[in-house]
Amino acid sequence: MKINTNKLLRGDRSLMLACDQGLEHGPQDFNLKNLDPQYILDIALEQRYSAVILQAGLAEKYYHEAYKDVPLVAKINGKTSLLSGEPYSPQLCSVDRAIKIGADAIGYTLFPGSAREADIFQNFTSVVERAHDYGIPVIAWMYPRGKAIKNDIDTNILAYAARIGLELGADFLKLKYNHDPEGFKWVVKNAGRARVLAAGGDKQSPQDFLHTSKEMLSTGITGFAVGRNVWQDENPHGVSKALNDLVFHNKEVQDVLHHINK
Repeated sequence: MKINTNKLLRGDRSLMLACDQGLEHGPQDFNLKNLDPQYILDIALEQRYSAVILQAGLAEKYYHEAYKDVPLVAKINGKTSLLSGEPYSPQLCSVDRAIKIGADAIGYTLFPGSAREADIFQNFTSVVERAHDYGIPVIAWMYPRGKAIKNDIDTNILAYAARIGLELGADFLKLKYNHDPEGFKWVVKNAGRARVLAAGGDKQSPQDFLHTSKEMLSTGITGFAVGRNVWQDENPHGVSKALNDLVFHNKEVQDVLHHINK
């Protein structure tokens, strides 16, 4: 069956807004305003994001009515930051349940290098098979971690992670950026026909984030899956407009700064 990635793309680019941090990081990422998923969904809707990323439980309770104009990436596995040891993120929601909720794509985190790598890969390939039966794409969070990984943003480690994601059947790969544009071009090459989305990462100043984003776009990525650098900002709509201009209109940073200086 042909995999329909069109819903997640505008032209050949994509800009997704992530709200899956609550399970992974706990309340530390939020304040009284952005703790409400509806606040983040409003940003995604008003600023025409390519997709919003939610755990299934949030999607069931908040992804209703007008919000369905924004495609849904249902994250179906996860873990907390409370436990130590080798990373493992078990499946928490079936693909079938995600489809019933309204998912246009499935999100899944993998930890290449973990002592649980074999289980992780086996679970993921089953997810890919089921999602592709429906004709919907799978986005793999490719995060090398575990005692075997000394530097999770080393260019060769990231390139290996990209290749793994491609070979396991992912349609999009979410990868951390290592601030080495020439090296990251090699990472993107290793993703082959799987599209690369750069993770937004920890909060930066809006200006630094936009400069980093422009640099990342020069490496050949399809776009971004961002969260904290948008909805933690005092002006999330301005940051969103600036990102939209960078991603979809190829503008320079100096030409979009007026959005965040309002």
